[in-house]
Amino acid sequence: MTRRSFLKTTTVAAGASAIGGTLVKDAEAQTAENRPTFRRPKVILPVPTPQSMYQHAQPGVPDTQLTREATGLLHEFSTPLLFNHSHRVFFWANELGRQTGHKYDQELLFVCAAFHDMGLLKKFSSADDRFEVDSANAVRQFLEHHNVPAARIQVAWDAISLHTTPGIAAYKPIEVELLYNGVGLDVLGIGYETFPEELRKEIVAQYPRVNFKQDIAKAFLGGFEHKTQTTEGTCNEDICSHFIRNYKRSNFHEQIQNSLFQNS
Repeated sequence: MTRRSFLKTTTVAAGASAIGGTLVKDAEAQTAENRPTFRRPKVILPVPTPQSMYQHAQPGVPDTQLTREATGLLHEFSTPLLFNHSHRVFFWANELGRQTGHKYDQELLFVCAAFHDMGLLKKFSSADDRFEVDSANAVRQFLEHHNVPAARIQVAWDAISLHTTPGIAAYKPIEVELLYNGVGLDVLGIGYETFPEELRKEIVAQYPRVNFKQDIAKAFLGGFEHKTQTTEGTCNEDICSHFIRNYKRSNFHEQIQNSLFQNS
């Protein structure tokens, strides 16, 4: 099966198991709560501290050190397209959160919105991880630098890594779902009709969508054209299919049938 990575060891019951007459020692058992929740990437791409001149939170964004630096990173290293997109995503998500009537981490939600597409930028793009994972790894490094508690960091990592993956966010902490829905509204227009019209126009006026539909698609392509294998099984394959001549996506059914295992 074509997957970026695969577990190379198998854990079985504690003790030793005899397989084909050979004694195999098992890995030491360890329950999940007794180990780190995150396995670090092999190559860590540094997230710099933006210059102080860029560290200014926009009106309507919580004004904290985290939000100022996150805004500064967008100013200094991102593009006008992604700067406006990330802010619109926050304001969409923030309003959707307000509508739920539930409490949510507004500061963290902005940081997630600011970082969610950082992995599309060459500075934060790895050689073989999904761009969403590159973005999530960047936010983890950023938040760890500021000594943010691990549980809060994990919410941010999940929100960003899952922001293009349907069917999961609704069962995660509310910030994960809010980011997912904010991205869905800005990129795909999901929920456009039910979003307050006056607020929608105000946000777009402040953060314009100049040629957004065409340019965001090109930004996606630029973020993973050098590693198209990372798009397999994701919506990003559609970008590859549209822009790359003779692009051939993998076929899950064919992979099953072509497995080297024999039917028994």
